[in-house]
Amino acid sequence: MGTEPNTILLVDDDSLVANSLARLLRTKGYDVSICPDPKAALVICKKRTFDLIITDQHMPVMYGTEFAQQAKKLQPAARIILISSYSDFEQVINAFNMVAIDQQVLKPWDNSDLLKVVDEQLQLSFEMSWQEQRAKHDGDTKSLSANTLLRAG
Repeated sequence: MGTEPNTILLVDDDSLVANSLARLLRTKGYDVSICPDPKAALVICKKRTFDLIITDQHMPVMYGTEFAQQAKKLQPAARIILISSYSDFEQVINAFNMVAIDQQVLKPWDNSDLLKVVDEQLQLSFEMSWQEQRAKHDGDTKSLSANTLLRAG
């Protein structure tokens, strides 16, 4: 990927879980920000760009699926991982169908499996970003060619 570390926003109201997960991710060199409140996390999403957002499903202010839908509107290029239990199945399926969730991780998770999912999602984020930049560049080149032809004619 690039020389800058990948940025991850971790949204979880359980500080023990959030800090533990952040420590794990930082050992891999990721730039991790923690926010315990999904509404505050949405404000952060308006100010800073993230490559990946990891959110818990059960939080007192709003469900992770609702947060993910709103976060995806603010950060369409960010990949979103939802951490949930089996009991959240219907809400998670709905969020997948709305293209807000890219991956689900079930509790309890295995750290090595979670890191693999994070790496895969960050790779997809990188590839999508590269494709978007390429498409923009190709569009700019076509516009330039069309303008040049118009002026020449």
